[in-house]
Amino acid sequence: MYFLPSFDGTRLMISLPVMAEYFAVGTGMTTWVVVSYLLAATSSMLLFGRLSDVLGIRATIKTGLLIFAFFSFLCAIADHLLWLIICRFIQGLGGAMIVVAAFSAISRYLPVNQATSGYAVMNMTSAVSLTLGAPIGGLITQYLGWHWNFYLNILLVIIIYATALRNLPADERLPNFKAAIDWGGVISGFLSPFFFMLFLSFSKELGLQSILLWSMLILSICSAIFFIWWESRIVNPLVDIKLFRIEGLGLILIPVIIPIILQGGHTFLMPFYFDDIKALSITDYSMLLMIYSLIFMLAGLAGPRLMGHYQIKTIGTIAFIFMMAACALMFFGLHTEQLIVPIAYLVLMGLGFGIYNAPSTSSVMALIPKEHKGVFSGIYQIIIRSSLAMGIVFFETLYSAGTGDFSETLQDESSVGADQLQALHAAYRSAFAAGFLLIGAALIFLHGAVRRVPTSPHDRADQGTA
Repeated sequence: MYFLPSFDGTRLMISLPVMAEYFAVGTGMTTWVVVSYLLAATSSMLLFGRLSDVLGIRATIKTGLLIFAFFSFLCAIADHLLWLIICRFIQGLGGAMIVVAAFSAISRYLPVNQATSGYAVMNMTSAVSLTLGAPIGGLITQYLGWHWNFYLNILLVIIIYATALRNLPADERLPNFKAAIDWGGVISGFLSPFFFMLFLSFSKELGLQSILLWSMLILSICSAIFFIWWESRIVNPLVDIKLFRIEGLGLILIPVIIPIILQGGHTFLMPFYFDDIKALSITDYSMLLMIYSLIFMLAGLAGPRLMGHYQIKTIGTIAFIFMMAACALMFFGLHTEQLIVPIAYLVLMGLGFGIYNAPSTSSVMALIPKEHKGVFSGIYQIIIRSSLAMGIVFFETLYSAGTGDFSETLQDESSVGADQLQALHAAYRSAFAAGFLLIGAALIFLHGAVRRVPTSPHDRADQGTA
């Protein structure tokens, strides 16, 4: 089930250049097909994390699947970009219910010593979705049109209903569990990430001198302050504020967030790179992007074994070296006509993200008490999705700032002139340089943060069962 939203997002990310041409808009507007989904999913995950505790994981997933399928159909028949963006927003609510409930099921149903393997399997399904999403999305878009990517979602939901849902345990209420929903926390917990995502998304369009832009950030901060104040006062809070006082939790989250920002930027940039610089067809570059997904999946299988023998600091250091080497390779090898440089980049990035994802997730979740794992799964997914959106917006801004939104001038598939090509190279270089610096910062934070966090397998198990 975790496979479905990831598979959907991968296919659409591959289709963005074609969708930009179809709707005759630039990259800034096209990214809203992705950002609107992330906006809804990110803002609502705290609510749905709590909902999975109240209604049960099975009921939450079933509701999410129905919403996801219905609005996939509406996206498929959309003939205007604004309508598509609105439907994607509501589709994101269904996707959030699926993701957060599936994520919390691992910590709910598996013992601590098997949780890392559970997260590795989840990451592997995500990698499979990336592996299949790139070529399937490319083929569907090339031969049937981008609309059929949404029709495919409906078929997948029917298959999941008929198969996977049967293997989920029946919903059971936890002992001494209080089912009241904290609506003050729900509303403020929704508004804070919602306005923050709006701030990120409109930063380029409105400009940093816009009062409206900064009003969004102020509303986000005020909502967060109200959320903390409210949760500390009521009897049955949506989130136990004591969670944020767990030693080392805030520090260990930083080297988790920064690579996710790069991952969002990587996912956005590479289809445009192969389209702009290499002039490949969508079918060709979707097949190339399979390399990253396959390496990510294979490297992810090693995550649990590495976690059993090495500290997260060691695993993270190796992973970050792979990512930094990939960014440096693209920065210096951008002019190379052969495909060897981008292929090596995809291999290194797949290795880095693959070996780091499951251990980093397990290191965070092991710190959380069992009775709070459901709602913290929502918090964690908010952090991950916000970071992905931040990466998409940040790297799209770097790209557009250097190119002048060339996707608008290339709608008719005209050739790229020498001046445009030079500007494109400069834009991509700045993006890969930013990626290198981001991971360098993550490496520094990792070595500083781990000193205050239990990192050995024995310590993690002890804390996770505390």
